[in-house]
Amino acid sequence: MTEEELAEDIRQYGDMLFRLAYSCTGDLSVCDDIVQEVLIKHYRLGKSFGSEEGKRAWLVRVTVNACRSHTRAPWRKRRRELPENAAAPGTEDADELIALRDAIRRLKPIYREVIYLHYYEGYTAEQIGKMLGLTTSAVTSRLKRGRELLKHYLE
Repeated sequence: MTEEELAEDIRQYGDMLFRLAYSCTGDLSVCDDIVQEVLIKHYRLGKSFGSEEGKRAWLVRVTVNACRSHTRAPWRKRRRELPENAAAPGTEDADELIALRDAIRRLKPIYREVIYLHYYEGYTAEQIGKMLGLTTSAVTSRLKRGRELLKHYLE
């Protein structure tokens, strides 16, 4: 892989990987580190993918795994507070956005991952299953349970 190809991948996938890392960890301070770690791994492996979808799936899987490793680290402090700029000031839905983000952060990572990939990235349950090494029924179960928990948290 050349540096130009890496720069193109950063431009194409960097924001998506950052949002995924934030969704999984809820901690802005570690998202850059996780994304950087994933992209360095991608560069060092120089792995050739059959398609852009295959590359995207690999990057998503490696990012989720890096987030899981981070959350399992014994020294990690769990931060639950929202950043002050969580919602754009002046929007009428700011309170709802803050409540939704807080509810999503309260979910266990196994639910947060599938909720993010399905609703924010638009993947189907089958695609998510392939990315995360799960069966389609496991993904749909996690989506269902995640939605139930979100509903409970938002009531």
